Amino acid sequence: HRIMELIFGWVEADRGCIMLVDPDTKKLVPKVRRTRGGARTEDRITISQTILDYVTQRKEGVLTSDARDDDRWNPAASILKAGVREAICVPLQGRYDVVGIIYIDTSVTPREMLQHGTVNKFTEDHLKLMVAIAHQAALAVEDTRYYSAMVQAERLAAVGQTIATLSHHIKNILQGIRGGSYLIEMGLSQHDESVVSKGWKIVEKNQNKISALVMDMLTFSKEREPDLRPADLNEVVGDVIELIESRAEEENVRLEWRPAEEMPQLVFDPEGLHRAVLNVVTNAIDATAEREEGGRCVEIASAYLAGEGKARITVVDNGLGITADQMSKLFSPFVSYKKGRGTGLGLPVSQKILNEHGGRILVESEPGQGSRFVLEIPAVSPGTGQHRVGKDEG
Repeated sequence: HRIMELIFGWVEADRGCIMLVDPDTKKLVPKVRRTRGGARTEDRITISQTILDYVTQRKEGVLTSDARDDDRWNPAASILKAGVREAICVPLQGRYDVVGIIYIDTSVTPREMLQHGTVNKFTEDHLKLMVAIAHQAALAVEDTRYYSAMVQAERLAAVGQTIATLSHHIKNILQGIRGGSYLIEMGLSQHDESVVSKGWKIVEKNQNKISALVMDMLTFSKEREPDLRPADLNEVVGDVIELIESRAEEENVRLEWRPAEEMPQLVFDPEGLHRAVLNVVTNAIDATAEREEGGRCVEIASAYLAGEGKARITVVDNGLGITADQMSKLFSPFVSYKKGRGTGLGLPVSQKILNEHGGRILVESEPGQGSRFVLEIPAVSPGTGQHRVGKDEG
């Protein structure tokens, strides 16, 4: 529209139109049309196919000052039938091909010709100006399409990466379920309850994995408002500790849970925060399990910072720590440093949940010394929607 406004400001055209080549059909499609006040045209503009074919095939601009006397158009041409007297049509010539055309024209009645003579409105200078405008416009169109294509390619690549990552993890989970099912069948056939029990534990473990994967995918992919309601933060974190204890025991990792002595009821999404804390604690256990036997420990603590209007959960491990390169990609989806065991969604999901609460995750780590994750949310009082601010209890 801006291009048409500029052209109508410089050239005394009655009608104008910009058409772009559809990338799929390769046909010209009208994008912008304009008429000057007083021009005898309907909202729909009919453009001569003759002149469009001439410009697109020859890839050069054309100026006709009197269509009826122009040798380039035969008597049956549509440009004459349309009553066009003067016209300029130029190709939108980009770096590689024609991406469209710009067309303007004038028309006069026999009475106007008798009254005003045959003074032409279009000149060669107008044609040169139109060619220059069309070239710049074509470059802009090409850049826009190139950018759109790049965005689409990146989206497809991201989808491909997602599918490949998920397929890998689902395949591993299914293999685990098959292994557990085999043990269950063998135990049943041999009437050995210990083998059945072992097989069932494997199946249950992998069921939990697929459930966690689905929940992380849903949480990460959906824009959602947290389900805010009054809840006990210590109770939510305690449920996480109870749920994860068996896994910690399997990895010979000691869990130390220190709930805040003073923790009022706060308004937050209990299920969302449960998942956020679970992902961080699970990562801490996995990181600590990479240490040699002995001294493996993950400490979890909660705190109510009344003076700052915040509630805080701290998770500290004595694992191998996080390098500077790993830290820069820590919250990138599908980036995992667990040697094929992780999906790379745990921390991005936790960060998303904290962000939805208006909170944040802070990370401190030293390679070889372990890591410290701090999850903070606003301390919102039930029934007020306001942050709790008062004398700091701790």
